Amino acid sequence: MKILDTSAHTKEESVKILSGELEKCPVIILTGPQGGGKTTIAIKMLDGNVGAMFEGRARSAQPVILVRKDFVDKMNLEIFEKRKLPIFEGDEPVCVDVSYFDQLKYLIETVFDVMELGEPELVKQITGLTRKLGVVPEEIELIASDEELVKRRLSRHLDAKERLSTLLDREKEFGIESNLWGIQGAKITDIINREGVADYEEDQISRSVRDFDRIIPTKDMDIADCLIQMLEISNNENKESGFLVLHTDDGEEKIVSDLVVGKNTNSLIGVTLLEVYVGFRQDRALYRAYKHAKEGKLEVIHSYTPNLQEMAYLANPFTPPAEEDFPIMSTADIAAAERFDVIVSVIEADGNVESSSNHRKKELEEIISGIVVLDDEDGQ
Repeated sequence: MKILDTSAHTKEESVKILSGELEKCPVIILTGPQGGGKTTIAIKMLDGNVGAMFEGRARSAQPVILVRKDFVDKMNLEIFEKRKLPIFEGDEPVCVDVSYFDQLKYLIETVFDVMELGEPELVKQITGLTRKLGVVPEEIELIASDEELVKRRLSRHLDAKERLSTLLDREKEFGIESNLWGIQGAKITDIINREGVADYEEDQISRSVRDFDRIIPTKDMDIADCLIQMLEISNNENKESGFLVLHTDDGEEKIVSDLVVGKNTNSLIGVTLLEVYVGFRQDRALYRAYKHAKEGKLEVIHSYTPNLQEMAYLANPFTPPAEEDFPIMSTADIAAAERFDVIVSVIEADGNVESSSNHRKKELEEIISGIVVLDDEDGQ
């Protein structure tokens, strides 16, 4: 697999390099961490030589598949299979011709988006498909420095509408097929006619810093300082807040994000925290669908906000009616701990703690008890 460090090149240089790769191979698959430049550079590559641009639409770092125009034409002409429909004419089922291009789109929508089988499986199945037409796709990993990745993720909403408008314009100009409905920070308003670009609405999750009410820098703060801030926000504003902690293999604890404050509606800051400050990719394991990019164990610490937690609880049709208080750890928290292979810890406004790790729960309870004692001694 080839690697391109996009922090070592300008966007124009990266476009030239990857356009050269597409000249040599009619199918290239761009992988890499969020912020690596896959979508941005792919959009800039769109010209008369490109026939299709597809992304996985899952919430992890989406691979981008670029297909040269001549190969799109070939895939459309070749029949992959005659697929039976659940429709009968007499005793015979009705069949429909499925082209190789149809099957390519089907793989992207099922393997990556629905079944969440991960990048390696997607690349494997696309390769198995195109190899039958004599083409082996080129997988290219786009990387960048950690500092550059975070910088890009923090600012990606600023030009999101501009990038998405460019995509739509080039689709029409060059007859390119694409499956994008939106990117982090902006969405297509009419996905049928592929027209119009807008910001995400207030009650939608944009997966960008627009999902935050504000950001509090954590430089020179320790975990106790962050917890004090969280408790103050919970008690004074009734807003969700949270931050990320990295537990290294040698036993150190390091805060690896700012302390972010969610909005009053549709906050759910945990996944956006991971996407912006760490990045993760779809990587199927037995109990895990996503894997973060850090070495060590990540922890999401967020506050308990009754309205948000209760809405999440009531929205799950499989949970029984609550006869007592709602649980501090929501079903979304429990699921996230498994799916993202992270620790999730939740802090109530009065200092009660729940965590997906019993050991971590005791540690946080001890830290918070020290905070409460200090406040009492100061007479506050």
